[in-house]
Amino acid sequence: MNQNIKFHQKKNQHIQEDNISKNYIKSLFLKPFNDLIYEAQVVHRENFNPNKIQLSTLLSIKTGGCSEDCAYCPQSARYNTDVENEAILALEEVVEAAKAAKASGASRFCMGAAWRRPKQKDLDLVKEMIKEVKNLGLESCATLGMLDEDQTKQLKNVGLDYYNHNLDTSPEFYGDIIHH
Repeated sequence: MNQNIKFHQKKNQHIQEDNISKNYIKSLFLKPFNDLIYEAQVVHRENFNPNKIQLSTLLSIKTGGCSEDCAYCPQSARYNTDVENEAILALEEVVEAAKAAKASGASRFCMGAAWRRPKQKDLDLVKEMIKEVKNLGLESCATLGMLDEDQTKQLKNVGLDYYNHNLDTSPEFYGDIIHH
């Protein structure tokens, strides 16, 4: 029996009214993997062109030397890895990389920086990068570590389309992954 994924609200079954119930989530874990793939494909086809793939390019605009102590990450300055520390790239280098990405068929250009949270002077440069990427007709994406509300507004105001922030783990296991 096929059941399409349906998101609905029922009061008192969720932590917040717009969340999915825990029982529904558990039911997904009990389904056979291929059924989940099929259901995901049905939802995808209902909302998007099923045969179109978006090509994105990711550029590390600042590599290594991150002050955060994520036990799994080679970018952390606290571990001896083969990742070389590199200062933030110049605006011209990022623009050239974005042009090359577009010429190769990318429609989204993502910029990632290895730091816990950006300093304002670095954020100002990233904002210029975003503007230039947008001027090329590309969607912009960034992963820059933790941001405060003002920083997120600054990025939004210059046209950032997408922001990626990794969630390391649940609060119960955070101390096993992040060592301060």
